[in-house]
Amino acid sequence: MIHLVTRLPLPYHQTLCQTLSDSYDGAFVAWFAERANEEFPYRSAPKDTFTQHYFSEVGYAKLFKELKADPEAVVILGGWSSPMTNKTLLMTTLLRIPVFIWADHPHPRKRGWVGARSRRLYFRFLARIVSGFLACGTPTVEHLASLGIKRRKITNFPYWVEVPKEWSAPTRCLGKDAAMRPLRLLAIGRHVPDKQFEVAIQAVALANKKAERELAELVMVGNGPERASLEAFAKASGCGTSVGFLGWLESDEVYRKLGETDALVMTSKFEPYGVVVVEAMAVGRPVLASEGVIAALDRDEGTGAVLLHPIGDVESLAEQIALLARAPERLREASAASRATAEKWPPERAAVIVDEILGKTKRGGMLLRRTQRDAAYGKRINEISHDQERIKRTAAATGGR
Repeated sequence: MIHLVTRLPLPYHQTLCQTLSDSYDGAFVAWFAERANEEFPYRSAPKDTFTQHYFSEVGYAKLFKELKADPEAVVILGGWSSPMTNKTLLMTTLLRIPVFIWADHPHPRKRGWVGARSRRLYFRFLARIVSGFLACGTPTVEHLASLGIKRRKITNFPYWVEVPKEWSAPTRCLGKDAAMRPLRLLAIGRHVPDKQFEVAIQAVALANKKAERELAELVMVGNGPERASLEAFAKASGCGTSVGFLGWLESDEVYRKLGETDALVMTSKFEPYGVVVVEAMAVGRPVLASEGVIAALDRDEGTGAVLLHPIGDVESLAEQIALLARAPERLREASAASRATAEKWPPERAAVIVDEILGKTKRGGMLLRRTQRDAAYGKRINEISHDQERIKRTAAATGGR
């Protein structure tokens, strides 16, 4: 049984859980710390069918009991350090159960010599007691390797989102009249200082000022302690109706908004990954992101799907906004490139990677043999490759529709 232990049933966690449950004939269970919290106040209940438990309701004793009784137990643990992480690591160590830590990029806080040394020693200690690391994106893979962790213990395993079969390029690309309206930008995230949403607001104001018209508009989704000050900042910047605030939205509402927009904007000082980047690319939307957004760095293939700007650089972001606003063809190309990148990372690919890491452990090997996934491994890779080529040909023939 694969036991995934993580904090919340976030949409991308649910996608991975359902994929693994389906791929391993139900030999999967998810353990979440809680159903929702102040930061993620989900109202709708998950519709997935995978087995799931919540520590806030069943306690950690149930996890220990099930791990002890499961001869094929393999744990995927989300997070570097928390009470949940520490308790799970203690259990897996006592029971000698293989555990893989799945986590995003460690926060690059400035630390003194003692702090930096302690941090490095902590990661090396983890490397000795766990079976491997599932690092969210190539930048995280390289960072862990720079800490002295052996590359054979690191696997690139980003966040996984659904890639819908049907998609459409932004309406701005599809007609001359549409190109005359403002470029529609979307910013998503908790309203906190690290997100630097004021940079996006300033960039829109600057692009409009230089164009002497409303060249772009910005819609902000999310909530948090900085919302009131951001609304006041937008008003003071002279944006008028060019910047709007929608507050918190459920995941299906976020996807709908992404489909209605032209591009995503992320201006964070640092984003440990940034799943909204891959969500935007899944529906064919280009991403304008700061160089502090790990997901943007990870998915930037030099195709124009991702436009990077230096952290906090309002001028650079304003120029990128103007570029997409004035060139519908450039926006269409960026949209198609974004979708093409997303198609390389369907959720099914997660199961292929999990096959590989399970095969490195005795218990995982037993699980693979029992679920007969060894024989399906090569077939799955070929199917994904063929599907990607078919989708690319279809997109090229239909102009991304």
